[in-house]
Amino acid sequence: MKLMNKDGVLGRFFNHIYVSFIPNRKDNLKQILIKVIFIVSFVTMIVSAVYISFYFINTAKQNSIVDRSRDIWHSVESAAETASTDRNSLLLTENPDFKGWITIGGTNVDNPIYQAENNSFYLNHNQKRESSSHGALFFDSKNQVTQDKTDSNLVIYGHNMKDGSMFGTLKNYKSLAFYKENPTIDFSTLYDSGTYKIYSVFILNASKSDDNGYIYNISRNSFYDDEDFKSWADEAYQRSIINTGVGVQNGDRIITLITCCNDFDNARLVIMARKTRDGESTQVDTSGASVNKSARYPKKWYDDRGLEFPY
Repeated sequence: MKLMNKDGVLGRFFNHIYVSFIPNRKDNLKQILIKVIFIVSFVTMIVSAVYISFYFINTAKQNSIVDRSRDIWHSVESAAETASTDRNSLLLTENPDFKGWITIGGTNVDNPIYQAENNSFYLNHNQKRESSSHGALFFDSKNQVTQDKTDSNLVIYGHNMKDGSMFGTLKNYKSLAFYKENPTIDFSTLYDSGTYKIYSVFILNASKSDDNGYIYNISRNSFYDDEDFKSWADEAYQRSIINTGVGVQNGDRIITLITCCNDFDNARLVIMARKTRDGESTQVDTSGASVNKSARYPKKWYDDRGLEFPY
C-alpha cells in the first residue's frame, strides 16, 4: 500500500508537470503560446549554463597550462646563460613548435609563442596542441625564425579573449595614460632577446573592401632603400592612435602584434615595436607622448561613424 501510494504521488506530480508546462489538447491558444515560450526559455537557459560551464572549465585549464610554462620561463630568468638554454629545451620538449616568449608589463601578456606551417592551427589549438578556443600566440607562418636567419619584422597573432588572456588586454594601448606606463615589450626568440620600444598603435582593416581596396602591409621585411623604409614607417606613424615619439629606422628589428578589435566588423588592433639599439637605454621618455588627433583609420571606421573619409 505504501509503495502504491508513493507511485500515486509520483504519478500525480509528473501529471501536474505535464499539464502545467507541456502543451496538450485541453489548452487554448494562449496557454499553448505561454508553454512554448517557457520551454524555449528553459532549454535556452540550460544550453547557456552548459556553454558557460565549459567556457570557464576551458579557461581554467588554459590558464593552468600557461602558468606552468611561466613557471619554467621565469624560474630561471635571472640565472646563468645555460639556464636560459635549459628553459628553451623544456618548452621545446613540450611542443617543438615553440619559437619565443613575450612579456608586456601592465597586461596579461606573458606567453610562449609558437609557429605552425599555416596561420590557422594555433587559432584553435593551445600550446599543447590540444583543441582550444583560446588558441595560442603564434608567429606568422611565413616568418623565418631560425639560427641562420630571423626576419627583421616578426608578426605575432593572438586572440582578443574576453577573459583577458592571450592578447585580450592589448586594447588598453588605445589609452595614452596606459601607453605612458607601459611603453616597452620584453621579447625573446630561441636565438635572441631584448627590450622593444612601442612606436605605433593603430586600427587596421583585414579586408581590402573596408579601405577602398587597400591594406597597409604591416609584414614587410625587405626594402629597396632607406627612403622606401621611411615611407613604410611613416604610414605606421600616420595611423598611430598615439604620437609615441619613438623613432624607427631601416635595419631595426621589429615585432608586430595583431589581434581582433571591435572598432568595426573584422577590424584589427596592431602594435608595432622595435628593439632597443646597441648602447641605447631601454627606458622610454613618454613625457612628450600625445594623442594623435588626426590618426588615419580605414574607410570603414569613418563610414560607421558617419564621417567623411579624408584620404
